[in-house]
Amino acid sequence: MTTERSTHLTPEAAKRLAQEAYVFGFPLVYIEVQQDRSTAVTKPTGPLAPVNRFGHYRQLPDASDRTVVGMNLDVLLSIANCDLSGEPLALSVPDIPDRFWLLQFLNGWNDVPLSMGTRGSGGKGGNFALVGPDWQGDLPTGLTELRMPTAMTNLGGRIRIENPAETTPINALQDQFRLMPLSAWGTAWQPPAEVPLKPGVDAETPVPRQVLGMTPSRFFGRLNALLTTNPAYPADAPVLERIAALGIAPGAAFPWASFSPEVQTAIGEGIKAGQQQIRATPLGEQVHGWMLTRDMGRFGTNYPLRAAWTLFGVGGNLVEDACYPLTRVDAAGEQLDGGHRYRLRFAPDELPPVNAFWSMYIYNLEFFFVDNPIDRYMLGSRSHLAHGDDGSLTIAVQRDRPTDVPGSNWLPGPAEGGFEIPMRLYLPKPEVAAGRWRPPAIERVG
Repeated sequence: MTTERSTHLTPEAAKRLAQEAYVFGFPLVYIEVQQDRSTAVTKPTGPLAPVNRFGHYRQLPDASDRTVVGMNLDVLLSIANCDLSGEPLALSVPDIPDRFWLLQFLNGWNDVPLSMGTRGSGGKGGNFALVGPDWQGDLPTGLTELRMPTAMTNLGGRIRIENPAETTPINALQDQFRLMPLSAWGTAWQPPAEVPLKPGVDAETPVPRQVLGMTPSRFFGRLNALLTTNPAYPADAPVLERIAALGIAPGAAFPWASFSPEVQTAIGEGIKAGQQQIRATPLGEQVHGWMLTRDMGRFGTNYPLRAAWTLFGVGGNLVEDACYPLTRVDAAGEQLDGGHRYRLRFAPDELPPVNAFWSMYIYNLEFFFVDNPIDRYMLGSRSHLAHGDDGSLTIAVQRDRPTDVPGSNWLPGPAEGGFEIPMRLYLPKPEVAAGRWRPPAIERVG
């Protein structure tokens, strides 16, 4: 039925439907490619690990580290890329009552159906069974069912680290995050020393380049295959009904060869239009030059925003757990540049309102740390910042040590070239989610 409908498409309809289907299905295809690339190892190797295994960041990075963009000095990360299309997984999570932690569950649509941690579970861990959307069966005693909406489920763990001396005890906590096949629960199971690599995976080409370079037949063919074990939401029924006319349906063979050359050309144009739409979609509200996104992990039917955030960065946290304001411009809207000096002044009522902690980083435009003589890449709650008598806080962002602001409040910038400044607000207070907190603009002073 789908194939018959698709062969009668006009070029205009084909382009429109291809754009809609591309934007809608972008997260599934992108996240699968990212998962394949992240698991293209035979055994855990630093942050990389095979499917259904945890990989860990074991120490704090510095400016020489280029393994991943947006390096974090607030937490040590643990990451697992899971496939629940077959047997469920038993998941063990430690209790961590005395420091901030977070375990985020991310599905194939770049949404967050569940969050554990200091907020989500009151610091409690436990033993759980991760099951896919269609799994049926009985669970062993002692396991709590966690039913995931898609077979692709990624786990992102974060444990607060104050200084390098805490590395060893935090590594011990990381080792208590464990995954095993459900059938092995209650046994002395140990993971295999090595596993075979998944054939056909490109572990070298960056994920965006791989996905954006896919042919229409390859992209939509992968989307159809993924929809079988990563179902769309009930609210997606209207878009699924429309794009079925293009040949998009769970498990269907994408009927590329049945289209006329004119329709094939139109489908390609629709994909290009979808890519342009994704890139042009604002990632959040613009406030004093800062981009604020408060609906991460709960995109609903806002497919362009969901796709845009997938391309920009998979795995944003729920706003109750963390919020990430980002700016690349000063108060005049000009690109931040290492050739200038800047000041960010928080009035007493403008300081980031959090129940845990906050930080402010500086990255170059590739989102790597800015190398500097004092090896300082962030300031925040754990920094010994000097506040004004009225409780205000002024941070200097410039290459050379400032003379008008205490050195403790200096965030060194690059010698030249553009840069960007993100904040990380952990357990932000309700006024952040409600949009009542507005960060001040960064002022250029020289």
